[in-house]
Amino acid sequence: MKCLIVYYSTYKKHTEKIAEVFAKKVNADLADLKNSWSIEIDKYDLIGFGSGVYRESMATQLFNYVEKLNLKGKDVFVFSTSGIGKRFYNKKLIKVLESKGAICRGSFACKGSFVSREFSDNKIFEIMSRFSQGHPNAKDFCKAARFIEKIACRDEA
Repeated sequence: MKCLIVYYSTYKKHTEKIAEVFAKKVNADLADLKNSWSIEIDKYDLIGFGSGVYRESMATQLFNYVEKLNLKGKDVFVFSTSGIGKRFYNKKLIKVLESKGAICRGSFACKGSFVSREFSDNKIFEIMSRFSQGHPNAKDFCKAARFIEKIACRDEA
C-alpha cells in the first residue's frame, strides 16, 4: 500500500508533527502544501489530508487544494490539531472529499497548544489554552500511530 499525507501546518507545526508520526509508522510520503501544490496522487492507495484549525476551520489552502483533485474512488482520511482537539472540525472537509467521490476511512484529531492572547482577549480562550498546553504530547503521538495503523491495516486486508 502506498500512502500520501498532505498537510498544511503553520502556527506551531503541531499538524506537521502528527503527519510525521503517520508517515513514519506506514512509510508514507509527506506533502506540505506550503511548499508543493503539484502532487501526483494517482500512484497512492491512501491519502491523508490534514491541517491545524484556524478560526474554527481547517485551512482554506487545504480546501482549495482538494477542490482541484480527482478523488473518485480514492481511499482518504482526515486529521487536524486544534486547541480542543475534537474531530467535528474535520466534518466539513470529509463532506467535500466525499462529494468528490472519495471514500473516507477515518478521522483523527488531537489537541495542539496555543497562546490565547495571540488570537483573542476572550477569557474562555485563555482557559482553553491552559488545557491544551504541552499538546500534542507522547500520548497524542501514540494515538496517532494506532489510528494510522488501523487505517492502513484495513486497506491491506
